[in-house]
Amino acid sequence: MRLKKTKIFIFARANSQGVKNKNIVKIKGKPLIFYSIKIALQITNKKNIFISTDSKQIKKIAIENSINVIDRPRKLASGKSPEILSWKHAINFVQKNFEEFDVFVSLPATSPLRNKFDVLRSIKKLKNKTDVVLTATEANRNPSFNMVKKIKNGYYDVIMSGKRIFNRQDAPKVFDLNTVAFVTKPNFILNCKSIFDGNVDINLVDKKRSIDIDNYYDLKIAKMLI
Repeated sequence: MRLKKTKIFIFARANSQGVKNKNIVKIKGKPLIFYSIKIALQITNKKNIFISTDSKQIKKIAIENSINVIDRPRKLASGKSPEILSWKHAINFVQKNFEEFDVFVSLPATSPLRNKFDVLRSIKKLKNKTDVVLTATEANRNPSFNMVKKIKNGYYDVIMSGKRIFNRQDAPKVFDLNTVAFVTKPNFILNCKSIFDGNVDINLVDKKRSIDIDNYYDLKIAKMLI
């Protein structure tokens, strides 16, 4: 059954560590957050889109685009505050001030290369027994084969060191999560401590569209690809 009432959220705080004022840095003359707003508007109308922020500049961008604003409390806007707490705050705000809804979608500002079909596929995969749909790409490295950790004797061993694997083909498939889209159910988020408390599915997205701007190198690549 396809759930109908969908709300799209963009969580964008004022401070960022890797890139100064990351969420409003200009790419092709537009602030980074603009690209998430653009995709959200291709999926639904403005009344179903919300920006959660503690930034006056981001709030101004939201108002200029007639997007609903959720004032994020300062305690939820620090780099140490788990993102899921901001999700809970936003869900409670919308349910109290707007309406109940079925599908929660988060489109982080840091993934400007996504397209609407990446998001719609994730929404479609949120079925009755699925609690969360994450986006991912196939990983280049594997913790059972070519990723290592330091062990007690000061030397190194593969991360998953139980059964020795000598060929990449024999290693279990693993995936790199990205920030193209997070799709879940409001009631699940309100009652969980982690998104991995429930049944998690993934939507595989092309690597080129999966770039997540975390540092200036990522930003440089995004500017070349947009």
